[in-house]
Amino acid sequence: MLSAHFGQSVPGQSRLAPWKMGKTINTIQIVTERAGEKGTVLSQSQSGGSQASSGGLAERAGETLRIMHRWGYAPRIEVLSEQLLGGPESAEHLHHELETRSDLVVQDGFVSLKGYAHLIRKSRKRVDSHQSFRADALVIANAFARDLASSCPMVACIALSGSLASGGYGPEDDIDFDLIVQPGTKYICYFVAHLIGLRFSWRYRHLRLDEVHHTPLLPKIACINVVWPEDQARPFARRDEDMAFELMRCSPLLGVEAFRMALRANPWIRDYFPQVYDRVWTEAKREPTNLLGRILTGVGHSPRMLRLVEAASRRILWVLYRFVQHSRRGNEAAVTRMEFLRKVKFPYEAFQD
Repeated sequence: MLSAHFGQSVPGQSRLAPWKMGKTINTIQIVTERAGEKGTVLSQSQSGGSQASSGGLAERAGETLRIMHRWGYAPRIEVLSEQLLGGPESAEHLHHELETRSDLVVQDGFVSLKGYAHLIRKSRKRVDSHQSFRADALVIANAFARDLASSCPMVACIALSGSLASGGYGPEDDIDFDLIVQPGTKYICYFVAHLIGLRFSWRYRHLRLDEVHHTPLLPKIACINVVWPEDQARPFARRDEDMAFELMRCSPLLGVEAFRMALRANPWIRDYFPQVYDRVWTEAKREPTNLLGRILTGVGHSPRMLRLVEAASRRILWVLYRFVQHSRRGNEAAVTRMEFLRKVKFPYEAFQD
């Protein structure tokens, strides 16, 4: 899902209990997930006084870093302060706390858990490239969103996700989107998104993506990470820190109110990232519905026809999905990445229903 694609993902997962502000946690375990090492305790909180407050902040930082490392990157301290489990903190205060910790690495404004310092160098390059290529990528992202919205009226929300949304976009990345759609239209919307994606792939066929994002024939410019039908998003069946993290980093381009409704229907997210409820997004201007959009509007008026088109879309997509999987079977990095994404997206990736 969920996803900040700064590079190769860190395999493995764990689950946190919801973080409650003001609650004393006796121990917080940080899983290193490298070379079979066992998790190590970051710190043990004390009861009462300023010492407990300081320990809590460092523990929250450590747990947030663990999630970010799982996605393969180390954040700038300013970003970590905004995206902390349990809510944001002052970057200056956080920086002071982090520098006193022997189990954290602070370098050039970036921070990682000890043992993951190699991610700092990779992430620094990503942040630099993001500054150079962000504007052009956003033009493509907004154009794709407008085309999809005008072609498929069943799409309630188009949200930017992945590296472009989280500040680590590079010229060899695809552009990631999460969709919220009307019930019973998951594969129709997914199929239309792929058709529009092909047009963008042809338009930008000169671009060269890295081996993880490479697909046969044409570059995959737009990637649909997950499609959430509204009846499965209000509320979500899955409720964990990775799901909350994905939603916290999403940036809706169209359908802002639909995204807010999904957040309101999932108050459990406050236990992890309450700051998501304070974010403000600007709704992009929608284009008039085109011919395909008008046809699909008519299909939506007939429940029977809607079921038939949804089933046909699913079958076509299954063939395409298997073709892409087969074409990547010799690419170890791509296979590893796909396996990781299948786990973190479960049960919302295509064909997991």
